[in-house]
Amino acid sequence: MKISIRVAFLGVLLFAMICSIMAGRPASATTAKESAIPEEKALAETNRRATAIPGEYLVLFRVRESVFHLQGPARSGAVAMMLEMQAEQLSAKYGVSVENTYSAISESSGKGMFFVRSEKAAKDPEFEKKLLEEMRADPMIEGVSPNEVQKMISAPQAMK
Repeated sequence: MKISIRVAFLGVLLFAMICSIMAGRPASATTAKESAIPEEKALAETNRRATAIPGEYLVLFRVRESVFHLQGPARSGAVAMMLEMQAEQLSAKYGVSVENTYSAISESSGKGMFFVRSEKAAKDPEFEKKLLEEMRADPMIEGVSPNEVQKMISAPQAMK
């Protein structure tokens, strides 16, 4: 019985891996991109590009081991306190306004995650570049990413 469960589990795992690999490949030799008119290809590429919103960022702090090892209500309370302190740090040190905190992600990972906005960076590209560099150089911050809008709508296919 144990052997058949293991074999079934491995079969399901192998099937899932094959499906994920095949999902990335086109069904036919000619992809939709290759069959589209050049103007449609250019439009599709433009639509898929990400557009950064000036002055808006997602900030991820490094994991706090003291919070990560707690469980239950103690962890929830510690995460709430951690997020409050990190939000104050972002406001005081970088002059950004914290628009949203992602407490569920923070509670599960032990990392503070924020959506922040800087009006000054939205208006001044040089200040925006400097602000990004400063936040990325902060040893307490794991990563900073501009808030990007992704457009996934493509141009209609040409009739054959």
